[in-house]
Amino acid sequence: MSKLSRSTSSSAGFTLIEVLVVILIMSIGMLGIAGLQASTSRFKINSWARASTAVLYSDFADRVRSNPLAAGVPYSTSGSATAVSAYTLADNWSTQQSTTLSVAKDCMVAANACTQDERAAYDVMIWRQQLRSMLPQGAGFISGNMAAGLTLTMMWYDKQFVKPDNSADQTINCSLAGTSAAARTSCCPDAAAAPVGVRCLNFMFVP
Repeated sequence: MSKLSRSTSSSAGFTLIEVLVVILIMSIGMLGIAGLQASTSRFKINSWARASTAVLYSDFADRVRSNPLAAGVPYSTSGSATAVSAYTLADNWSTQQSTTLSVAKDCMVAANACTQDERAAYDVMIWRQQLRSMLPQGAGFISGNMAAGLTLTMMWYDKQFVKPDNSADQTINCSLAGTSAAARTSCCPDAAAAPVGVRCLNFMFVP
């Protein structure tokens, strides 16, 4: 074989290796980009959900403050600490997921004169409908009264809420959360019986 032929074959071989190296580098880069997009999408969904909770909290607080006596009686009134609030929701997670959310009496219709408690029932149902539409499998838990303040918990299923081994994680129950402000903000009420994969966020306000 002549020197020219050996040189040509050698050059062709090196060119093929270079192409394979470039393809390998591009493949690794594309995998990195795909992973970055997946992470971005995950954090975007979580950010969207948390932004929705702020809107839902503001809406519920406005509803209660427009009908405050249905939430109990003022703290200066005798028996206020044990007063029952019409703005409560104590159904657990599974019960809420199987419940059909329908309004018994539409208090926005002029012909339907509603009492304070009927208005509270209407407000809670409308709010629950919004909660379910704005958060994945959204559910709520409401406790307290006007004197002690109302604690509003929003719960939703987050398929990205997983452990390092990709199994669904569990939000800590409030009875185990201790006194940490961060833990108290995101714990799930024990009575809500939230399953694995469910996130909770707590708000408290006084009407």
